[in-house]
Amino acid sequence: MKKNILTVIIMAVSLINMVLSAVIVFTIVPTANKTNNLVSKVAQIIDLELEDEEASNIAISDIFIYELPEPLTINLSSTDKVNHYVLLNFSLSINTLHKDAATIQGVIESHSNAIAEIVTEEFSKYTIDEVNASKDTIKEDTLIRIQDHFDSDCIISVSFGNMVMQ
Repeated sequence: MKKNILTVIIMAVSLINMVLSAVIVFTIVPTANKTNNLVSKVAQIIDLELEDEEASNIAISDIFIYELPEPLTINLSSTDKVNHYVLLNFSLSINTLHKDAATIQGVIESHSNAIAEIVTEEFSKYTIDEVNASKDTIKEDTLIRIQDHFDSDCIISVSFGNMVMQ
């Protein structure tokens, strides 16, 4: 009789163990996956910040500045019936140590109209009030589009000089 009771107790404990193991698997594994995804995203953000730090560590002597030959006059989006525009000088900063720098420096003057068009399109999305608030966003979007145009990341920044809005 003792053997049968002992066998029943062992079976009950084994069954409880199996049920608790299943509960742990279905509650802990999704949480662990979410944590893993979070850690991956944080690692990607840290890598992006490291890339930005590399761009800011370029010596001034290793940066070539290309300025568009003429100032740009750009019509802005209008919310009222008055036409607003911005007048600015535009320049690109190119990392001369980058592998594509020589190629881009050689062809950049022939692409000045395309660059001017990209800058014009980015500014035209905004009203006169939004331009002041979104200057950094406009710079980032313009830089990304110009890098895509040249298919290279040797262009490290863009600058809007002598910006006058009317």
